[in-house]
Amino acid sequence: MAQGDNFKRENLPTMQQLQYLMELEKLGNRRGNVAMIADICGVHHGSVSRYLKICYENGLLTKDYTFTPNGKLWLDGYKKLIRDLEVYLHNIGMAESEIPGHVKRMIENLEYHVLVNMIRSDREMRREHSADKKENTSKNFLSEVLEYGTYPVEFMLFRVGHPEGTKISMANRGFERPAVLKHNKRGSWLHLSIREMSAQSRMNGEAMTGHLDSLKFEQDGMLHQAEIKGGQLRIPLDACRFRKRQGGEMSGSIPVTVSCSVGRAHMPESTAVLMFWL
Repeated sequence: MAQGDNFKRENLPTMQQLQYLMELEKLGNRRGNVAMIADICGVHHGSVSRYLKICYENGLLTKDYTFTPNGKLWLDGYKKLIRDLEVYLHNIGMAESEIPGHVKRMIENLEYHVLVNMIRSDREMRREHSADKKENTSKNFLSEVLEYGTYPVEFMLFRVGHPEGTKISMANRGFERPAVLKHNKRGSWLHLSIREMSAQSRMNGEAMTGHLDSLKFEQDGMLHQAEIKGGQLRIPLDACRFRKRQGGEMSGSIPVTVSCSVGRAHMPESTAVLMFWL
């Protein structure tokens, strides 16, 4: 789609714009439908009119604002995606009250195909886990490619859904380098040492310091709080996904939710992907 009202990201609709189209689908091609949609959604008539015009220009609607075949498929795809994301977030243990806000941010900040692939991958992982839990643990995988021991590893935390593309998360500054991977008979863990981080206030430009307060990760379909002890945070490698690349290099990744305190402010939770390399 081209630029238009409320378009801040190329090709990505807002949840409110999707609501315009879902209400249009319910109302059909009746007189005054634009005004009715604006009233239902609590917005100005012009906002709805401009967005529907953009949809017409991009082949989703006809000139009289009925859905084209492509437009119907596009909207149906997003409606299904919203339902699937609600189920996904529920399955990983997110509070019901938090799900709508997270769905909104994911829809508005991540490409459609990225979200579809994420949900598909999660379903496949759950099927594999149910079929044979023991054969699909990361510990067993590591035992095949890595000897028992302690290894320094490099890592990065990337923000999820940044409008300008992949960006490094602020939480990336909250850990010492390198991390340590411990792999032995008792278990396999990724250890990260927490450190103070600095930031500049957007209000007055003053330098501030802070630290990471918490980190949550998904394992076995539930959100877990990472253990923090003695200034170290550890994540079980069973919860991570691994990929062996050409040349023998191996990388691991895990979605995480982090919260930080900087200055006197407690920052809201943000979603990131923690990646590390062996």
